[in-house]
Amino acid sequence: MRGTSVLGSIAARSPAPTRRLGAQLLEHIRIPLHRDGYALALNSAFTAATGLVYWILAAKTYSAHAVGINSALISSMMFLAGISSLNLPNILVRVLPESGRRTQRRVVWSYGLAVVVALCTAAVFIVGVGAWAPRLRFLRSDHGLQTWFAFSTLAWCLFMIQDSVLTALGRAIWVPVENAVFSLLKIALLAALAATAPLYGIFVSWTIAMLVSVAGVNVLIFARLMRRVRGRPGEEVLPIRDRTFVRYAAGDYACTIAWMSTTNLMPVIVTAISGATVNAYFALAYVAALPLYAFGQNIGMSLTLHGTTNRDRLPALTRRAALQGARVLVPCVALLVVLAPFLLSLFGRTYEHHSASVLRLLALGALANLVLQLAVAVARVQRRMRRVVIAAATEAVVTLSLVAPLLHTLGASGAALAWVGAQLLVAVGLLASWKGSVKVGPAESPR
Repeated sequence: MRGTSVLGSIAARSPAPTRRLGAQLLEHIRIPLHRDGYALALNSAFTAATGLVYWILAAKTYSAHAVGINSALISSMMFLAGISSLNLPNILVRVLPESGRRTQRRVVWSYGLAVVVALCTAAVFIVGVGAWAPRLRFLRSDHGLQTWFAFSTLAWCLFMIQDSVLTALGRAIWVPVENAVFSLLKIALLAALAATAPLYGIFVSWTIAMLVSVAGVNVLIFARLMRRVRGRPGEEVLPIRDRTFVRYAAGDYACTIAWMSTTNLMPVIVTAISGATVNAYFALAYVAALPLYAFGQNIGMSLTLHGTTNRDRLPALTRRAALQGARVLVPCVALLVVLAPFLLSLFGRTYEHHSASVLRLLALGALANLVLQLAVAVARVQRRMRRVVIAAATEAVVTLSLVAPLLHTLGASGAALAWVGAQLLVAVGLLASWKGSVKVGPAESPR
């Protein structure tokens, strides 16, 4: 009986700690920085899981050569769209929270400008594809694929911008939903197109799913979400027509171009130097590691959004964002390093043999990249871009300078080593100069 009474006493007391824990968890999630950060992190996690399923299916359905070619096509499209978006995704996250009644007009103008620039950029790329991407020169002769590539490039611009619009409108929770639809639809299309498009089915399935997502999300944005801001007065803390803003936007754009040069051009460079098959070994490891980098970017985007509206709390918000990022990234990186061979065996034995060291190196680089993402976010809030422009440019120059010689020496692992070496160099430099960089003071224009 005594034992029974003790157990009954424990059972009676146990709900209280459970309720306290639940209350603390809810209180933690209700903090806007955490809520949006976790919503974007959920997006990264789901994208990682469905992305692995997608590329496993692609690797088992298509040859390594086809996987490499389609990876280069997708990366080229993303790079061109990134240039053409004129850094509007980052600018809108910074500007829209203060835009009030001007929100819808600024979104429409951003979309229109990005589409026009993307069309011109895609045309220039296709005309000169033999010069800067010789292994993609088939775009010049296949007019149907050529047209689809150009159209997909301008649509990807909108795809990039719409996530920032959702985040800036305080509805980052829709981002995982949008990407869930995109991810699941492209998996279904990949299986359906395997027989009818044995060479370009990966690219076609990817872009059709993206177009469906763009259409659905923008119906949501303009038919529902914009109604909530039409009557809201703007505060215009950051005037977009003065020289200060132009200098800020130019510095931020330089950071974005530098980052895209290493992320989206790597598969194209590996294909050009070592061929489509070696690129397949690099690209599938890259796909497995990329969600870790996307998570760092999402933490930075959330910090930019909430730091903009709470500049006095920027140091505390930065510490919270760093802790939040480390709590997720450190165990994920450790797990990926240990399980790399098993994970890659899902793609096939060939990828397990050639890509395990690539995946381990890329996973480790995500920790260093988190430092860069936080530094960029702080610089965006403070409008002090010079320091991070130097860091991003250094990272791009070091990576692109090392990739060719290391590819010749170490194969696909050499490309990963070039990437990680540059990330570590920049992270160490930023940490060494971090003291005082998040102090709150009057915003300065870049010098």
